[in-house]
Parts: sequence; structure tokens; C-alpha cells
Amino acid sequence: MRRAALVLALAAGLVTAAPATAHVDVLPREVAQGEAIELTVRVPSERDLATTRVRVEIPPQITVYSFGPPPPGWRVLPVRGPDGRFRTAVFSGGSIPPARYADFTMLGTPFESGTAVWKVRQTYADGVVKRWTGPPEKPGDQSAETGPGDPGPAAAVTVLEPGATVGGSATASSGDDGGDSGVAVWLGVIAIGISGLAVLGVGFLWSTRPATLPTDDEDAQG
Repeated sequence: MRRAALVLALAAGLVTAAPATAHVDVLPREVAQGEAIELTVRVPSERDLATTRVRVEIPPQITVYSFGPPPPGWRVLPVRGPDGRFRTAVFSGGSIPPARYADFTMLGTPFESGTAVWKVRQTYADGVVKRWTGPPEKPGDQSAETGPGDPGPAAAVTVLEPGATVGGSATASSGDDGGDSGVAVWLGVIAIGISGLAVLGVGFLWSTRPATLPTDDEDAQG
């Protein structure tokens, strides 16, 4: 009985485990044209060294007009293009430790439908620059790690036509994309169900255990 309960508990733990992505991302991944929105550049440190500088190229389809407070210790330097619009944002002065991430936020409005590609250059403490400038990943794909000095996939945001319904996209507060959040919810429900079945199974086995027969002394006293 104990062995069966242990197996069910281990199964629940395996069900709730999920692979995590560690590439630079921009959230939400799907926005509507013409609507102002907060955009979050999420930068993880994939190496065993801290990240010390992040350079973000703002796609031409999106007009950014304000930057949120950077994480503690960081400062932001917005750079305008010849047309007066912000084209680049450089974040520096802080540190993202290994196995941690930081969010850099800004307010903007997409004005052209299609795919907005965000190219990011991530500098580590040893001076090596990881360029997230390659072709964006296709939905559902997971590219292999290319090494600290080789280009990785750029982040991409889909800009929908005006009036289109935005669905299945990530939000900065969710900590991940909407699809991953939905999967996590269902996995949690499954794990709870498995745990409930384990409790019911233990209760059933206990209620159906053989009754203890009275001893000879108890019969004599009766």
C-alpha cells in the first residue's frame, strides 16, 4: 500500500515537471495594431556568468514612447533615430546572476501588422556578447543552444490587424507565455487528481482491511 502511494506521488511530480526555455523573449508575443501596450524584454542569464549589459533594437513597426523603471542597479539609455523615434535602448550598470532573469519594460504602440523582430545583444561579465539576432523561432519550435558567442534566435512579436482578437499570447505578469500557463494549469489539475486518487486508494484499503479476531482470553471473559 505504501509502495503504491509512493509511486502515485512520484508520478504526480513527473507530470508537473516541464521544460523551460531560456532565450531572450519579448512579451506579449501577440498584440493588436493601434493599441498601446506594455512590452517586456525578458533576459535570462544562460551561462555561469552574470549578464552586465543588454542592447535592444526596437522594431520599426512599433513606436516606443516611454520606458519603465529598470531593475534595481540598472539604468536605461534610450537612443533616438534620425526621425526622432526611439530606435535602441541600452540597459547597463546592473547584473543578472546565473540562472536568473530580469525584465525590462517599455510602453509602445504597434502601427503595422506582421512580425516585429526584436534583436538583442546580451553582454556577459567576461565581455562575450550573445547576439539574439538570428531568424525567430517558429511557434512550437525550440532551437538548440548555439554557444555563448554565436547568434541565437531573435524574439518576435506578431502584430495583428486592427480589431483582431488577441488570444493565446503571453503577458509579462504571467512569467511565461499564455500557452505554457494553460498547460501548467492543466498539469496542476492532473497532479491534484492523481494525489486525490492516492488518498482515496489508501482510505479504501484501510476501510476494507480484515477485522482483528478476539483472542482466547477475550472469548473467555465474554
